[in-house]
Amino acid sequence: AAEGAHLAAHEGVDGIHVTGSERTHDAIVWGTDEEAEERRRADKPLNAKPFSSELGGVSPCVVTPGPWSAADFRFQAEHIVTSKMNNSGHNCVASQILVLPRDWDGTERLLNEIRRILRELPARTDYYPGADRRLAAVRAAHPEAEAHGDGDCRILVPDVTVADGPDTMLTDEVFGSALGVVRLPGDTPEAFLAEAVAFANDRLPGTLGATLLVHPRTERAHRAAVDAAVAGLRYGTVGVNCWSAIGFLLGYTPWGAYPGHTRRSIGSGVGFVHNAFMLADADIEKTVLRAPFAPAPRGLLGGSPSLSPRPPYFVTNRTGATTLERVTRFTTAPALTKLPAVFASALRG
Repeated sequence: AAEGAHLAAHEGVDGIHVTGSERTHDAIVWGTDEEAEERRRADKPLNAKPFSSELGGVSPCVVTPGPWSAADFRFQAEHIVTSKMNNSGHNCVASQILVLPRDWDGTERLLNEIRRILRELPARTDYYPGADRRLAAVRAAHPEAEAHGDGDCRILVPDVTVADGPDTMLTDEVFGSALGVVRLPGDTPEAFLAEAVAFANDRLPGTLGATLLVHPRTERAHRAAVDAAVAGLRYGTVGVNCWSAIGFLLGYTPWGAYPGHTRRSIGSGVGFVHNAFMLADADIEKTVLRAPFAPAPRGLLGGSPSLSPRPPYFVTNRTGATTLERVTRFTTAPALTKLPAVFASALRG
């Protein structure tokens, strides 16, 4: 904090970009003393340098009901757990709330697969400062929370009730290995997606990234509803059948919060980074990513062709580190002779 404060105020620094939380932004712009709130109300910042930011929030993963097979449940459970447990949940766009259809017969099947994966993952600590305090707050608010894995370090809150007033899972970014489940009504994809979009936009703080999972047959049969959900989600990146964090990894897509925040109410930040095509910030609303719903070769049968049986970034991928190392070596020095080793590792994952 001391080094950051020195740099932010230094006369040699003309502009600032910050990743972190809204508390980090507010500490720089308004200060941390007893007059900070008065400065905010009067819009008189301590630091008025040009400022952009990419901040966190409570990111949703919305699961659309559909004709899922047993293999779909297993694969998408791995996908969801990855979006939560990658880096022990210490990601600004880690999925924190899993939004499920209350009346779908697949809801409990999916949760049981998620529980299995949480139990089987290798141990990894919540190392980030303050994680133990934030996870303790989740446990205190939810005595019914389930703990899975070695050291009981992976928390699943299987039914966060929306109508019971403020809940730390819905109001605060946990930034650790806790996943909450919200069950919403809607006996059709149209009805459920309308409920899910309204909930994500109106109840969850932050607008950085949202993930939407939808079976290709469901999307073909209910395309207008899916398109309306993608258009309606007020998030800077929306991932359709891929974790929204992939937008950060791509590098060329704009990455930042949905437009509309101000320094007095910073939310998930202002401005965009990456954006290798140099699109003007004023012209950007959101990035939409799409990926296959099912891995190879099963995706071919469902109309979502894929190159890989399991993406290398999945926490369940057995050869992810090797695959990504080989991809990196290929990227830095491309050669056709290196491709067989890349594919050999990827296909074993």
